Amino acid sequence: MEFAKKIVETTEEIFNTMIFMEISADAPLEQGKQALGCHISAMIGLTGGFSAMLGIHCPEAIGLAISGAMLGMEIEEIDADVKDALGEIANMVAGGLKERFAAENIDLELAIPTAISGKSYTIASSTRSNRVIIPFSIEQGQFFIEMKYNLN
Repeated sequence: MEFAKKIVETTEEIFNTMIFMEISADAPLEQGKQALGCHISAMIGLTGGFSAMLGIHCPEAIGLAISGAMLGMEIEEIDADVKDALGEIANMVAGGLKERFAAENIDLELAIPTAISGKSYTIASSTRSNRVIIPFSIEQGQFFIEMKYNLN
């Protein structure tokens, strides 16, 4: 199903056309238990042709830079606006993936995005889930798009 390729294409399209930031994708991380060292995450569920949880994970400075670019303003701390902006980015990436999979006759429905922040947190899902993590680089540093999925 080329999850990594679809994630890269969708994320690059959204950042180039909606957020107006130059990004580049790095090679997917090897499957395992990577500690991403992030301070804010926004996630959204997908269900239908397969079940998945898509997340965007950012260190604080990167989350602020991305949110600031999206909102067109300087942001100095993680607040509700930052969480909403990153939730909307997760929603846009999931929506783009929904379109790409629909072209292959795989129908998906999206849940409502949610965001969390803090200095130390763990996000867990079924140990039987498949996982792909794509690091993306922007001028200010690196963030990650992760998809945990189960094929139905």
